[in-house]
Amino acid sequence: MNYLKMGAETLQAKMELYGGVEVIYRRPGQFSFPITAVPGRNPVEITDQNGLVLRGQVQDFVFDIAKLKSMIVSDSIKRPLRGDEIVYEVAGERVVFVVNGEDFATSHFEPADSYGVAWRIHTKSDRRV
Repeated sequence: MNYLKMGAETLQAKMELYGGVEVIYRRPGQFSFPITAVPGRNPVEITDQNGLVLRGQVQDFVFDIAKLKSMIVSDSIKRPLRGDEIVYEVAGERVVFVVNGEDFATSHFEPADSYGVAWRIHTKSDRRV
């Protein structure tokens, strides 16, 4: 019995309960479903071609891996892909965030813990709907 994994599972459940929001996760043309995510922001720094350091933030969403994989039933690829969309309400407006890590030379998703409980998916705001 791995008590640290159990702790990570409990923490993810509490984060969803107290800090989670319902979003729509979709892969255009394939599937779309509501799911709970924990929104967050990830500060990033990049250096441009002139050597200037630019600071920004990437909108992240943390998902329970098992729940997300169980919802992706119409596709053999049961992980986030670049181009997937997350629809999230921001200040009363529905905003589409596109899964994409290319802007800051990062992966588009990564483990949120060391026990395979949650993924942190990196996105950028794309459009309002």
